[in-house]
Amino acid sequence: MALCVVTTAMFCACGSSQKTVTPGGTTKGTQQSSWGTKKEESDSQKEAEKSPATRSWGEAVNHRLSFAKSYAEGQARAALARAISGIIKTATQESDLQWNKYAGSETEGSSVTDEGSKADGLYLQIAEEIVSNTVVIKTDTYMQPNRQYHVFVCVEYQGDMSNMTNNIVKKVKQKVPDEDRLKMEYQFNKFEEKIKEELEKKNKER
Repeated sequence: MALCVVTTAMFCACGSSQKTVTPGGTTKGTQQSSWGTKKEESDSQKEAEKSPATRSWGEAVNHRLSFAKSYAEGQARAALARAISGIIKTATQESDLQWNKYAGSETEGSSVTDEGSKADGLYLQIAEEIVSNTVVIKTDTYMQPNRQYHVFVCVEYQGDMSNMTNNIVKKVKQKVPDEDRLKMEYQFNKFEEKIKEELEKKNKER
């Protein structure tokens, strides 16, 4: 009997090393490697990875489901905005398009500010306007043992990469006065091409 108990304990311990408990309390197989246990991705994460240029995912934990969903959506949109902001920054620098000098208010222009931080704020502002056109396309909800909800969401921009490019260029052009916009037509064309290039590069990360 003692041998049987020991054998059973060894079997259970062996089996548990190959599984992990998800937030919902169920067990699923995971991949083992020399670096440790690789946790399984949620469906929302997998959906986001299908189109990194126009999708993003977020997660949150809260004892109220509505709060968890709201926080997760905010995380997803913030992540997408940061990615788009980086793309706008790169395209602006590589196309030598000095649109951001037109975007500050008179107060901002007369104050002593860090130009790099000011520019980054402008890039993010445009990006946040872009992600306002996103919707949730996937939600995963898990109940944790402590009765808190663990929620994953995937948000998607309502349009393809071409539409996003046009929207970004349009919003940037709105920051430049009409009389100067014509003089910068060449730089704007380069800017648009760089946006397309960076979005395509982002999509290849999947």
